[in-house]
Amino acid sequence: MIWVVVLLLLFIFAYITWRRPLIGTAIIIAVLPVYQWRLSLWLWPTTFLELLIVVLFLVWLAKDNKFKVINFSFQKKFFNPLPTIWRWLMLFWLLASISAVLVNPTLAALGLWRAYFLEPLMFFLVLIYELKNKKDYNLILIALAALLSWLFFLTGWQFFSSWNLPAAYDWPQARRLTAIFSYPNALSLLTAGPAVFFLGLWLESKRKVRQYYWLILFLAGVIMAYLAHSEGALLGMGVAIIFWLILEKKIRKFGIPLVTLFFLTFILFGHTQSIWQSVSQQVFSPQLDLSATSLEIRSSQWQEDWRFLQNNFFWGAGLNGYQRAVRPYHQAEWLEIYLYPHDIWLNFWTELGLLGLLAFLAITGKIIFSLRGLHRAKIDLAWPLSLFWLTWFVHGLVDVPYFKNDLSILFFVFLALTIFSQKTTQEKTPQFTL
Repeated sequence: MIWVVVLLLLFIFAYITWRRPLIGTAIIIAVLPVYQWRLSLWLWPTTFLELLIVVLFLVWLAKDNKFKVINFSFQKKFFNPLPTIWRWLMLFWLLASISAVLVNPTLAALGLWRAYFLEPLMFFLVLIYELKNKKDYNLILIALAALLSWLFFLTGWQFFSSWNLPAAYDWPQARRLTAIFSYPNALSLLTAGPAVFFLGLWLESKRKVRQYYWLILFLAGVIMAYLAHSEGALLGMGVAIIFWLILEKKIRKFGIPLVTLFFLTFILFGHTQSIWQSVSQQVFSPQLDLSATSLEIRSSQWQEDWRFLQNNFFWGAGLNGYQRAVRPYHQAEWLEIYLYPHDIWLNFWTELGLLGLLAFLAITGKIIFSLRGLHRAKIDLAWPLSLFWLTWFVHGLVDVPYFKNDLSILFFVFLALTIFSQKTTQEKTPQFTL
């Protein structure tokens, strides 16, 4: 019976995608958490999100014989909506991920490679080919807005009713809301970046009163991060806003004094020395007992990861190999070994090895270079995208912002938006008016 429902939903989705593939990508963005609907296809584990992506890609290939116009050539003379440098980076990224599967050649590793690398790249290919103008861009924004809206609604419902709230995150422990997810950080990792992106849209808008909904979406993201007790998400959003106050030319003369006043007040009245001593102790000399803070637990994990990497510098642990590989270096027996290191750089290094880390560093460098170009060209979307990436990277210093079905798709959504925005500067097309 369950597969009758699944096939019916996939058929409807395929029909919508056939009519207009970009609507298919928007639907996937709006329902990213459906990866939690886990299925088994001929004994092969999968998720409903993965099935949607496969259907999207196959329908897109078949429509108008699209497979005939896909260009994988690295020569500039052939048309390709993905710039040459990005084709090389994606190839490097894909090869690094394949090498990680070979390091730990298991069916589980192959499944993760499919979900975190192959299918996101399939989705990315469709999006980058179908994203052509402001109308298309706005459709993706609507999908992101829909995602935040229904997650905020469920978070509010959970706040009042405790619906779907795991016992581990309910009273008498600190109450941390999860919405549809099984743990709080899953909510903030998916919503914090898009929320601050919407703040950027509102800040850059020329019609702030009429486009108040961007600000409401940002406030919804802040509330979700607060109710999830996600310090990393709040820190990421805070750092992004501080960068905007300091670097945005239109607000700099007010922003710099405001930030200076904030830090002076914090230094004078915020018990700075005791806070610094506490943070230093938690980072460099973590005390692992039942009262250990999340920072102490992360710091201990980072130290274990570094000892592991000293002996596995090049290959890392391979995909899905981290928990097994780091076990000999794990000291606190009472503390679980997490699926991944809670740090973005260690994530890629331990899972994909040095090649994966270098690929991620190259992509990061290109993103920064692209954002710089957007600011120089005074593109309206420069700051919204910069705020997203700042939040994503800062939050990623203490969490896992990529290695999950929905988060890997989110990464490529904003990568596609960044590349498309950069193309508008190179092709001298009109700027978007927010």
